[in-house]
Amino acid sequence: MGEEEFKSFTELGLKYIYRYFILHFSLLLILLLISIAFLVTQQNLLSLSASGFFFIIAIIFLFILIFIWLIIGLRHILNGRMEFGEAHESNVILATLLIIAYLIIYFINLTIAQGFTGGAAFIAAASDGFSSSIFLQFFIVIALSVTSDLLFGFSLICLVKKLTTAKQMKKLKVAYVLLVLGTFTINITALIAYILFYKIFKDVHLNISKGLLRPSLIVPCPNCSHEIPIESHICKFCGAKFEKKANEK
Repeated sequence: MGEEEFKSFTELGLKYIYRYFILHFSLLLILLLISIAFLVTQQNLLSLSASGFFFIIAIIFLFILIFIWLIIGLRHILNGRMEFGEAHESNVILATLLIIAYLIIYFINLTIAQGFTGGAAFIAAASDGFSSSIFLQFFIVIALSVTSDLLFGFSLICLVKKLTTAKQMKKLKVAYVLLVLGTFTINITALIAYILFYKIFKDVHLNISKGLLRPSLIVPCPNCSHEIPIESHICKFCGAKFEKKANEK
């Protein structure tokens, strides 16, 4: 049954999300290098030519692709929101709402900023000499970048808040601060933040996979999402059969 083999939804979702961090890190790094190259060649990032327009479309398309990984992971975690108790369920629901708000703001900002959000916006403005003609656009982009990072960072903390140790939570808070600061550090600290998020989410995933973190006794069916006993080999609601019991690895 592949990835849909009956096991913790949370475990499966975390796998997608920690891979998402690598993809987003890679694209953010590429975007940073491109924006620096534009600055070095003294091209105006905020007044791109027709070819620049297609570049913007390509960047947005790539961001959509990597966000698909985030959405898939979030869907699995949302399906398994009751696996680790009521507190975890509340956090997952809150995180879902925050991520929806984040995605809306992020893509609005990406459009306004012509593909260069966050720290790259500083380079874009610098390439135009911080002229008064682009000041309002620059201010809006920075404000939206900070807002989206605040929402996203907090949502990531909520997703694993009840599944982390005190030490891991401290690292998550550091990653959160670095992510927000990325707007003002030309994305350098944001890149470090993504590495920290990747490490912590992968560690939580491995703890569940190894049985160090165990789901509660009721989990959603991976086929119809109805709650069924974790020991089930078959869902009594939709009849889906599983190769393993939920608590077997």
